[in-house]
Amino acid sequence: MRLQPRSRTGADDERCDLRRSVVDFKPLSFVDLEVRELFKGRPADRVRIITAQSDCDYFLPPLVVSRGREFLVYGIVRDGKVTVSRCADPGPVDRKSVELQQLRQSLKRSPLE
Repeated sequence: MRLQPRSRTGADDERCDLRRSVVDFKPLSFVDLEVRELFKGRPADRVRIITAQSDCDYFLPPLVVSRGREFLVYGIVRDGKVTVSRCADPGPVDRKSVELQQLRQSLKRSPLE
Protein backbone atom coordinates (compact mmCIF):
# COMPACT_ATOMS: atom_id res chain seq x y z
CA MET A 1 0.00 0.00 0.00
CA ARG A 2 1.24 3.45 -0.89
CA LEU A 3 0.45 6.36 1.40
CA GLN A 4 2.24 8.91 -0.78
CA PRO A 5 0.70 9.93 -4.10
CA ARG A 6 2.79 9.15 -7.15
CA SER A 7 2.60 12.65 -8.55
CA ARG A 8 5.29 15.15 -7.65
CA THR A 9 4.45 18.43 -6.02
CA GLY A 10 6.18 21.78 -6.10
CA ALA A 11 7.88 23.27 -3.06
CA ASP A 12 4.87 25.46 -2.25
CA ASP A 13 2.26 22.73 -2.78
CA GLU A 14 0.51 21.01 0.12
CA ARG A 15 -0.86 17.49 0.15
CA CYS A 16 -4.22 16.61 1.59
CA ASP A 17 -5.25 12.97 2.01
CA LEU A 18 -8.85 12.46 2.95
CA ARG A 19 -12.15 10.69 2.62
CA ARG A 20 -14.72 12.96 1.06
CA SER A 21 -18.36 12.80 0.11
CA VAL A 22 -19.80 14.33 -3.07
CA VAL A 23 -22.30 17.10 -2.25
CA ASP A 24 -22.73 18.56 -5.73
CA PHE A 25 -21.29 18.15 -9.21
CA LYS A 26 -21.61 19.13 -12.85
CA PRO A 27 -19.97 16.70 -15.29
CA LEU A 28 -16.87 18.10 -17.00
CA SER A 29 -17.09 21.23 -14.85
CA PHE A 30 -16.75 20.67 -11.08
CA VAL A 31 -17.22 18.33 -8.13
CA ASP A 32 -17.97 19.72 -4.65
CA LEU A 33 -16.66 17.50 -1.88
CA GLU A 34 -17.20 17.56 1.87
CA VAL A 35 -14.61 16.17 4.30
CA ARG A 36 -15.65 12.97 6.07
CA GLU A 37 -12.24 11.92 7.39
CA LEU A 38 -8.85 13.66 7.24
CA PHE A 39 -5.50 11.87 7.08
CA LYS A 40 -3.12 14.66 6.06
CA GLY A 41 -3.30 18.40 5.42
CA ARG A 42 -5.71 21.11 6.47
CA PRO A 43 -8.21 21.63 3.66
CA ALA A 44 -11.54 23.39 4.07
CA ASP A 45 -14.54 21.32 5.21
CA ARG A 46 -15.93 21.70 1.72
CA VAL A 47 -13.96 22.14 -1.48
CA ARG A 48 -14.73 22.54 -5.16
CA ILE A 49 -12.58 20.51 -7.55
CA ILE A 50 -12.61 22.07 -11.03
CA THR A 51 -12.61 19.23 -13.56
CA ALA A 52 -11.70 18.83 -17.23
CA GLN A 53 -8.58 20.96 -16.80
CA SER A 54 -6.27 18.08 -17.70
CA ASP A 55 -6.39 14.50 -18.96
CA CYS A 56 -4.95 13.57 -15.55
CA ASP A 57 -8.00 14.88 -13.63
CA TYR A 58 -9.62 12.10 -11.60
CA PHE A 59 -13.27 13.17 -11.75
CA LEU A 60 -13.75 12.56 -15.48
CA PRO A 61 -15.83 9.97 -17.35
CA PRO A 62 -16.09 7.03 -17.22
CA LEU A 63 -16.00 7.62 -13.43
CA VAL A 64 -19.54 7.74 -12.04
CA VAL A 65 -20.06 10.65 -9.63
CA SER A 66 -23.25 10.96 -7.60
CA ARG A 67 -24.32 12.90 -4.51
CA GLY A 68 -23.34 11.11 -1.32
CA ARG A 69 -20.78 8.83 -2.99
CA GLU A 70 -17.56 8.78 -0.99
CA PHE A 71 -14.03 8.81 -2.35
CA LEU A 72 -10.55 8.48 -0.91
CA VAL A 73 -8.60 11.27 -2.57
CA TYR A 74 -5.00 12.38 -2.47
CA GLY A 75 -5.26 16.05 -3.31
CA ILE A 76 -2.68 18.68 -4.08
CA VAL A 77 -3.37 22.22 -2.87
CA ARG A 78 -1.75 24.81 -5.12
CA ASP A 79 -2.60 28.51 -4.97
CA GLY A 80 -5.62 27.70 -2.78
CA LYS A 81 -7.08 25.23 -5.29
CA VAL A 82 -7.27 21.47 -4.79
CA THR A 83 -6.59 19.11 -7.67
CA VAL A 84 -7.00 15.34 -7.70
CA SER A 85 -4.94 13.40 -10.23
CA ARG A 86 -5.61 9.88 -11.51
CA CYS A 87 -1.89 9.21 -10.95
CA ALA A 88 -2.32 9.61 -7.17
CA ASP A 89 -4.55 6.50 -7.17
CA PRO A 90 -7.74 7.95 -5.65
CA GLY A 91 -10.88 5.84 -5.66
CA PRO A 92 -14.36 5.14 -4.36
CA VAL A 93 -14.33 4.22 -0.65
CA ASP A 94 -15.92 0.84 -1.37
CA ARG A 95 -12.78 -0.09 -3.34
CA LYS A 96 -10.30 1.40 -0.85
CA SER A 97 -11.18 -0.36 2.43
CA VAL A 98 -7.71 -1.84 3.01
CA GLU A 99 -6.02 1.48 2.23
CA LEU A 100 -8.43 3.34 4.53
CA GLN A 101 -7.72 0.90 7.35
CA GLN A 102 -3.97 1.38 6.91
CA LEU A 103 -4.34 5.18 6.86
CA ARG A 104 -6.38 5.05 10.07
CA GLN A 105 -3.75 2.87 11.73
CA SER A 106 -0.97 5.25 10.65
CA LEU A 107 -2.88 8.14 12.31
CA LYS A 108 -2.92 6.27 15.60
CA ARG A 109 0.88 6.06 15.44
CA SER A 110 1.50 9.69 14.45
CA PRO A 111 -0.65 12.85 14.63
CA LEU A 112 -1.71 14.87 11.59
CA GLU A 113 0.99 17.03 10.05
